[in-house]
Amino acid sequence: MNLPLSDGKRYSGEIKIKRFCEKYGIDMDFSLVFSGIVNISDENVFILHSINPSPILKFFKKENRFTLFLNSDTTAYNLKALVKDISERKLIFQAEEPTPIEEKRRFHRFYFCCKDLGSFIIEKDDRIMCEGACVFELSRSGLGVINSCIGSLKVGDRITVKNTDEDFKVEIEILHLGKREGYEFLGGKITKTNLNLINYIIRKYIKVSEKIINEAG
Repeated sequence: MNLPLSDGKRYSGEIKIKRFCEKYGIDMDFSLVFSGIVNISDENVFILHSINPSPILKFFKKENRFTLFLNSDTTAYNLKALVKDISERKLIFQAEEPTPIEEKRRFHRFYFCCKDLGSFIIEKDDRIMCEGACVFELSRSGLGVINSCIGSLKVGDRITVKNTDEDFKVEIEILHLGKREGYEFLGGKITKTNLNLINYIIRKYIKVSEKIINEAG
């Protein structure tokens, strides 16, 4: 197995935490991001230690799968890993596949529950199309919205998604629509926003991740 892992190097990764989002009664995967030093023990046996933030180690006892982010020759890869054993400060893992998966997306996606980002309204042509909308997916280039006003929008529409709790609004072009759990899920490409989106995502991510870690005890 030839993996682009260097012994003693620190890598970033993510572990997905299952969350139940009360407002729309749906399950959501929240990505807790971490970093750790990898040591090569055998051909497909690796040790991850010096994990930061350290409290995240307890989640590996519940979720035995995680992803490491690798780079080789300017190409990004995702290595799917399986936890085999865990101690107080380190874990032993194996790669699930013989080769990592090339990452095609340019920007990482983050998934939130409705309460994390607050309530939104959807506007089109300066008219309110729906109130109480929920932003559940956010990246540097795209937005995912749960819309309770089914049938009010279509693919190709240009809309503004505006937060009712703080000064945050995003203009998007709808690229896809789908119905699930009695609601409309729409995704779009961000064309304009009124603030630094990266800073906004980081601020919200830190707040939610700290809450998840603290609630886990």
